[in-house]
Amino acid sequence: MSLEEIHGPVFLEVPSDPASLFLVRCLTDRLTQRLGFPQSEVDRVVLAVDEACANIIRHAYGGRLGERIHLTYLVGEERLEIRIRDFGSGTDPVHFKPRELADVRPGGLGIHFIRSAMDRVEYETPPDGGTLLTMIKLRQPKEGGKE
Repeated sequence: MSLEEIHGPVFLEVPSDPASLFLVRCLTDRLTQRLGFPQSEVDRVVLAVDEACANIIRHAYGGRLGERIHLTYLVGEERLEIRIRDFGSGTDPVHFKPRELADVRPGGLGIHFIRSAMDRVEYETPPDGGTLLTMIKLRQPKEGGKE
């Protein structure tokens, strides 16, 4: 069965432990490769998803281990949609701003990486708390214009 034949979302739930992010990176890497993204785009999507999860661990959960991060991967003919959900301290997404690139120091570029890698990025605050991040990466048609 090819990935184009998946009839439903792929779910991954990991603990809010940086050591578990290798699972997120592996799934994201393999999935984007199998969908035919060029390696440079695979690397950018993996970085974006990894940064989003690291931000959840650091900011939403304050470094607490054992909380949960839910990821949902939706494969479509024209796009890959990745939803990342946390149940931490909800912050108004209006306050999510990357720092200036000219401000050279470690950290603080996760949102920049996410926005530059993905075609669309949306943050929502669900009624039951936490944050839902939706990231969309458009797929390019295969040679000959057919999927």
